[in-house]
Amino acid sequence: MTLNNDKTITIRNVSYSRALLLKMRLELEGIQCFLTNLHEPDTGVDIQLAIKDSEKAYLLLDDMRKATGVEKEYLVKSLKSVRRILVPIDFSHMSIQAAHYALELARTLKADIRLLNVWFNSANESFVINEMFAFQTNLDSIMREMEADAQSKLEELADELKQRIRNERIRGVDVDFDLVRGDAVNAILDITDAYKPGLLVMGTRGKNRTGIGLIGSTTARVIEKSKVPVLTVPSGYDINNFIAPKNVAYITNFDDNDFLALHRLITFVRPFDVKIYCVHSNPDVSYVLDKVKMKKMREYFNDHYSGCNIECGLIENSDSLEGIETFIDEKKIDVIALISRRRNLITQLFKPSLTRKLLFQSDIPILVFRETADAIWKP
Repeated sequence: MTLNNDKTITIRNVSYSRALLLKMRLELEGIQCFLTNLHEPDTGVDIQLAIKDSEKAYLLLDDMRKATGVEKEYLVKSLKSVRRILVPIDFSHMSIQAAHYALELARTLKADIRLLNVWFNSANESFVINEMFAFQTNLDSIMREMEADAQSKLEELADELKQRIRNERIRGVDVDFDLVRGDAVNAILDITDAYKPGLLVMGTRGKNRTGIGLIGSTTARVIEKSKVPVLTVPSGYDINNFIAPKNVAYITNFDDNDFLALHRLITFVRPFDVKIYCVHSNPDVSYVLDKVKMKKMREYFNDHYSGCNIECGLIENSDSLEGIETFIDEKKIDVIALISRRRNLITQLFKPSLTRKLLFQSDIPILVFRETADAIWKP
């Protein structure tokens, strides 16, 4: 271990697979950490974390090094659990597109996919008045039919994806499904906690719509609450002409959460061999100050990720959204990445966030990370 400053340390020269597993186990315990030196994985990568968490990290790493036989097999299965994608499905065109997009990602990531449908079981509501008994009985029957229909549709979609896996000879990918009753958002979050996916993939309605219904209230609320990154796929995206991501734009706001999100983004896109554009657009703040901040960010990535293809820059436009859209077209961006930040209710009502605006406007997938209250990473 190497002491970096009064807040963080670095565990050096850990094998890439062990580093991924350790990162997963630490994050499951609510401990922030990130991987560095990714451009030379054959010689070992580094893990950076807070000093207060160093003892727990060292003990977990020591357990992994000593593991043999059954224990080692368990660790391998645990590592595989990092490569899971959860896809909530409501059988709309956009959610089915999201499932096929997830399969394209899984092809490269060697990830398993779980399809999830949540339906509200209103039959659980009891009726006090005796005259309602006949209606209640009929409602129970309707609920059973709805559940059977959802089960049938889930099986059909899962079979469709499995058929693609066989026909296209995709290796290392499996598909299963889950059908649960309850409130959609809470159920998705509960299944996320239990299944422990590395990513959620959800459909959105796409460009040129207006109102909060544009991205769907379920998708919007999951984005706001999920601890796991959410990748949204707009309905206008042509899944038949899918091209693996090559150019990713990360929209930075120059705060501590950006560095944690960028480290997670770099780890996620590593198998795709992409170029990351780290850009900032904010016409309300001094351009000179933005240049200084972007310079510090560029120096940080040159020091820690010299082997990664990362370009930092500012977008000059009086309209942030218009500037970002122009940049996306010029650089042929395949995926936008950003943080969904916590804001108070008044701000949400009268000044929509950039995240929401992009979700309203974009016809390309958007990867959203949730803001972390106790981010500690700084350049």
